[in-house]
Amino acid sequence: MNVQPRKLIVATACLAAVLSACTTAYALSHPNFQAADNAIVAALQHIRNAQQVNGPTFGGHAGRAEQLLQEARTELSIADEFHRGIRY
Repeated sequence: MNVQPRKLIVATACLAAVLSACTTAYALSHPNFQAADNAIVAALQHIRNAQQVNGPTFGGHAGRAEQLLQEARTELSIADEFHRGIRY
């Protein structure tokens, strides 16, 4: 059995946990950003449910999708900071 995919899954899960903790420190102030974030959280849950049911049978692509969605959450958070005047 190849160990590399397992390492990728573990690394992706750790990254997702760190990014999730960073982006949920405060509620987004813009209602459209909040709605987008809610949709991302729902999408992440659907992916995790699929992984739970099927195991690591997605060739690392489900984990990559999770990573990209977490990156999208981070970008929303940064965009919201610009909206609130925290970043220029």
